[in-house]
Amino acid sequence: MQVNTHEYTVFSKADNRIVCISTPFVYNETVIPGGVFGMQITHQLDVLGFYCPVPLHQTKRALESLSSGDIIGIKADDPETLHDIPMYLGRTEHILREIVNESGEFYFIIEVKK
Repeated sequence: MQVNTHEYTVFSKADNRIVCISTPFVYNETVIPGGVFGMQITHQLDVLGFYCPVPLHQTKRALESLSSGDIIGIKADDPETLHDIPMYLGRTEHILREIVNESGEFYFIIEVKK
């Protein structure tokens, strides 16, 4: 996992692919095809190519490391994430703002609440 923040960068690999959560120095507007939600994403997690349980596990880790009010965009292509991520979020205070299905890739926009 590569984490970019104002203070540090950490690298780790899983299954010869890099899982990446990044914190841009400036806020990015939501750029998701077909998306209608106009919230600004502060963090991104890319778990394309990974299958259960990796996307859910990395989502949990990412949410634990973020602060209340942060917005994370998660990009996945495992169809199980359409079930797993909303179910997990239903057991937490985090808010699932939007799910976009675009050409077999799923984009989850989550507002962090703690």
